[in-house]
Amino acid sequence: MFQVLSGRDKDTQIPDSNVGSQLLKKMGWTGEEIGKEPVSLAAVVNRAGLGCTRLSDFQPSVKRVIDEFIRSDGHDDLVFSPEFTKEERVVIHAEAHKRHLRTRSYGSGDQRHLILSLQRTPLQLVEHLRAHGGQTVKHFLIEPQCT
Repeated sequence: MFQVLSGRDKDTQIPDSNVGSQLLKKMGWTGEEIGKEPVSLAAVVNRAGLGCTRLSDFQPSVKRVIDEFIRSDGHDDLVFSPEFTKEERVVIHAEAHKRHLRTRSYGSGDQRHLILSLQRTPLQLVEHLRAHGGQTVKHFLIEPQCT
């Protein structure tokens, strides 16, 4: 039950069937009193409401995709759809930088997308190309000719 914090009847209980009570529960309210402490700015993410875990649910998925990309030895770049929001792209950039991946953003507005690639030294790139038949989607190795 929700206790009214304003008005003459401070002890009046609002039933669980109340629309306001249902909305609060959908936003993560667990039934405790509200209004004792101010809401910090960190608790409000993209105006999604208190209790929103969208970005916190998103981060483990990003970690998993990036880890799979690294394990695959990154023959090609990892390209993310332009459907991701700015906040989601920030999470992707941060996770990629933690793993020393190169990130680039292309496009603008609703066409902005993110591309990740492995960072390799020139020697690592040559060895990678040799191990994969001398070419990848992005590179083609031309061995020096000894005369």
